[in-house]
Amino acid sequence: MDQSRRQARLERNRAQQRRGQLRWLVYISIAAVAVVGLLILSNMVRSASIREYASAQTGALLGDPDAPVTLIEYADFQCSFCRQSWATTEEAIVKQYVDTGQINYQFVILAILGPESVQAAEAAYCAAEQNKFWEFHDAVFGSFSSQNSGGYSDSNLADFAQAAGLDMNAYNECVASDVKLQAVEQAALDARAIGVDSTPTFQINDQIVAGAQPLSMLQSMIEDALAAVGAD
Repeated sequence: MDQSRRQARLERNRAQQRRGQLRWLVYISIAAVAVVGLLILSNMVRSASIREYASAQTGALLGDPDAPVTLIEYADFQCSFCRQSWATTEEAIVKQYVDTGQINYQFVILAILGPESVQAAEAAYCAAEQNKFWEFHDAVFGSFSSQNSGGYSDSNLADFAQAAGLDMNAYNECVASDVKLQAVEQAALDARAIGVDSTPTFQINDQIVAGAQPLSMLQSMIEDALAAVGAD
C-alpha cells in the first residue's frame, strides 16, 4: 500500500513538472511573439516616417535653387517644437510650394540643446553631402526622443542613416572624421549674426519669425514673399 502511495505521489510530481514546463514554454512563446511584433512595428514606424520627395536635393536645400523665394528653417533635432513643425506643416509646404517650383526649402541644423544635438547635426550634414538630408531628417524626427538621453547616439544615428538610404561607408567616414563639426559651428555663427537664437525659426526671404508656426501663417508669409517678387 505504501509503495502504491509513493508511486501515485511520484506520478503527481511528474505531472506537475510537465505542467510547469509547458507553462514556461507558453510564456517563452508569447514573449518571443511580442518581441518579434515590436520589432516589426518599429521597422514599420521608421519606414513610414521617411517621405518621398519629388523635388531635387542640393545638400540641405530642397527644390529649385533659383526659385524666387527661399524658406530657411533653423532647427535642432532635439527641439520638440521643431519636431512638431516637421509633423504638422512641412509636408504641406513642400507639396504646395516646393514641388510647384515657387520656393525652395532649406534646413539649417543648429546644435543648441546639448552634446547629442551636436552629434545629430554633424550626421545631418554628412547626409546632406550625399543629397540625402531630407530622408535623414525624416528618420531622425520620426524617432524623436528626450534630450541627451541616448536617442541620438552614434549607433542610432547610423541606423537613421541606413534607413534614409545613405552610402554607409561614406557616411561612417564622414562622421568619424569630424569634418562637419566646422559646418555645425559655422551654422551657429551665421544664425546668431542675423538674430536667430532659438529653434524653430523660419526665414522667408528677408522676413524672420521665431517659434513653431501654424501652416496658415507660413502660407501667408510665403504668399506675401511671392507677391513682393512678382511671382504671385
